[in-house]
Order: sequence, then C-alpha cells, then structure tokens
Amino acid sequence: MMKMNIATALNQKYIHYTIVMLTSLCENNQMPIDAYLLHSELTDNDIQYMKECLSSYEITLIPLAVSREVFHDRFPRSEEWSLETYYRLFLFDLLPSNIERILYLDVDLIIDKSLEEYYTVDFQSDEIITCVDSLGKTGWEKRTKKQRQMFAPMIAQGYQYFNAGVMLLNVAAMRQHYHFDVYLDAIQEWNYEMAAPDQDILNYVHWKHIGYIDPYEYDLFARIAHNEHIRFETVKEKTAIIHFAGDKPWNTTNVHYDIEKIWWEYAALTPCYQILLREFMDDLFTRNTLEEKIRAILAQSDEAALKVNQLETINQKLMDLLQRSAQP
Repeated sequence: MMKMNIATALNQKYIHYTIVMLTSLCENNQMPIDAYLLHSELTDNDIQYMKECLSSYEITLIPLAVSREVFHDRFPRSEEWSLETYYRLFLFDLLPSNIERILYLDVDLIIDKSLEEYYTVDFQSDEIITCVDSLGKTGWEKRTKKQRQMFAPMIAQGYQYFNAGVMLLNVAAMRQHYHFDVYLDAIQEWNYEMAAPDQDILNYVHWKHIGYIDPYEYDLFARIAHNEHIRFETVKEKTAIIHFAGDKPWNTTNVHYDIEKIWWEYAALTPCYQILLREFMDDLFTRNTLEEKIRAILAQSDEAALKVNQLETINQKLMDLLQRSAQP
C-alpha cells in the first residue's frame, strides 16, 4: 500500500498544535503516513509523547534535526514568522534518498477530508503543486516595495504568488537541483529583506515550475472565509484543508468566529485536549481582548469625531470668508 509522506516544522511551543493537525490528517486519510518533523529543539521525550498521542493511527514520526547555527541575525523573523519557517528549505538536504514526493503542511492547518487525490496527482513538469496565496486577494500593489522589485520580471508575466503552508513537492525532480545553499544564495540576492521569509524565497526560486490547485478546497484561509461570509457548514462540506493563518483558534488575543470550531473538534479527539482547553481558558480569563478591541474602536471613533468637528470648523470659516468676500 502506498504511503503518504508529509513534512512539517515545529518547536516545543507547537507540539500540541502539531498533534491536532496530524490527528486531523490521520482521521481523514487511510494511507499509512510517514511524518517528517523538522525541528531544532525537540527532545526524545517530546517525540515519544507525540507518538503516544498518535498511537491509535497508522503514522510514523521521523524527526529531522536542523542546526540553528546556520542562521544569524540578518534572517528576518517575527512572532508570525518564526525561525522554524526556514526549515522547509532544508528538506532536500535531510530527506531519505528513496522519497519521491512529499506534502509539506503547516502546523496551523486542519485536514477535514481525504488528500489522496491531491497527494497522487501527476506532477508532469511541475516542481510544486500548491495554492495561490490568500485566495489571490492580495494584489502586488499591497506587497512591499522589495517584493515588487524582486518579483518584477515574474509580475510582468502574470505570475501568481503561492502560499507555502501547503505544498506537494516533486522531490524526485527537485533533489537534483535544490539544497539549502541554493536558497541561501537567493536570500542573499534579497539582501535578507523578505517580508514573508522563506515563502518569498520559494516563490522566487521556483516560480517557473508551479502547478495550482483550488485554494477554496486545499488551502482555505479561515479568517478570509469568515470575512467573505462563507458559512461554517459550507466549509465543512467543501473544504479539505482549512488554514488558520494569522489568528489562531488557541489564542486569546483575537476575536473568534464559528469556523474555528473545526479546529476544536479535532483537538477534542487528542489526548492533549484537556491541556489545550485549560491553557485557553486560563489565558482567556487573564486577558481582556474583547474589552481592548472595543476600547480601540471607541478611540478610533473619538478620533474620527474630532477630525469631523475640525473639518466642520474649517468649512464654516471658509464659508464665512467666502460670504465676506462676496459682500460689496
């Protein structure tokens, strides 16, 4: 029976969220799964814990250690883009030689349907089969100046920027030409000024050999779906991969919405559910997220009201001036 090879990158902070993602994958896919875990800090106990949490499924966890020593301060990173996001660029240096294809999945995903059709697709001449970033809602005019500069030749040819959180990689074709040094050369071409660190680099290097699939089915950004008034029931019916990019269902720093229930449904299937729930509740009761949001809106309203009053005053002065000027 064919195996599904998947890869993801994580640190200790994301162990439980990775377990939820892998649980959703196993629940909806019958193929045996080899999961390659790119990391720098997982201990043997961490790996054993993850194996125990997933022991009821036919999945094998295979840790792949990445050295942090190759990264220096010039590599962009933030709360949204951690150092681990670069680990995708090491895949061809670390994967066993018998791997011909692998599906890279971010840990903030939920897989709600079978991925067999996607996983077994014919690559033809493509190196990566993936989805347009953010459903194509972000045009080049909203990208940074550096992104527009570096992608200018591609933009001229109508290139569509892809999201690197879900990628089917043609390893058999790519390992002959790509390794970390190739990507490092590209990073240096960018002078380390990437807005979306490794995602910019992957787009920059592979733009000529990308195949696209439907993002509404295979990389639906949950927040965008909510903003577009796509109902929870519609997502459950039609979407195979839901991506909680940006706001996370387990965070209390954002206002929540109904599509996040999908993430918690799978969290409830894991042995770490009570831990996740307790962490969420503890954080929820020690934060005032909604109150802070309301205060920010009110502050913005007060500021807007002040500006309107100032404009009305200026307008009245102009009217008075015009009236005086019109008098004989």
